[in-house]
Amino acid sequence: MISEIFISSKIFYSVLRAKEILDKEYQDALDWITDITKNPNRAKRNECEICNSNKKLELHHVRGKKHGNETITVCQECHEILTNKQRLWDRSWLNSNAENKDAFLERGLIDICELKYEKNGKEIFKLIAEEKTRDFSYD
Repeated sequence: MISEIFISSKIFYSVLRAKEILDKEYQDALDWITDITKNPNRAKRNECEICNSNKKLELHHVRGKKHGNETITVCQECHEILTNKQRLWDRSWLNSNAENKDAFLERGLIDICELKYEKNGKEIFKLIAEEKTRDFSYD
C-alpha cells in the first residue's frame, strides 16, 4: 500500500510538473505575441526572436511594412523565410490602401508561430498557428 502511494505521488508530481512547464510556455508565448501586437515600434533585440541566432539581425514587419509597424527582430535567414511567406499572401497585400490590414497581422502571426515551432520545437507555437489558421480569412 505504501509503495502504491509513493508511486502515485511520483506520477502526480510528474504530471503537475509537466503542467507547470506547459503553463509557463503558454504564458511566455502570450506575453511575446501581446508585446508584438500592442507595442508597435518595439526596440530591436540582440538575437533572433525565432531561432535565437545573433547573426545579421534585421527587423521584420509582421504584417508588411506598408500595413503596420509591428516588428520582430530576426536573423537574415528567418527574415528571408518570412518575407517569402508574405509574398504568397492574398494579392490585396500588395495594395498599401488595403482595408484588411488586421488580416495581414493575423497571417503574419501565424507565419512567425509556424517558423518558431520549426526552429525551436516548442509545441505551443504549432498549436497557436493551427488554431489561428482554422478561423483565418483575408476578409
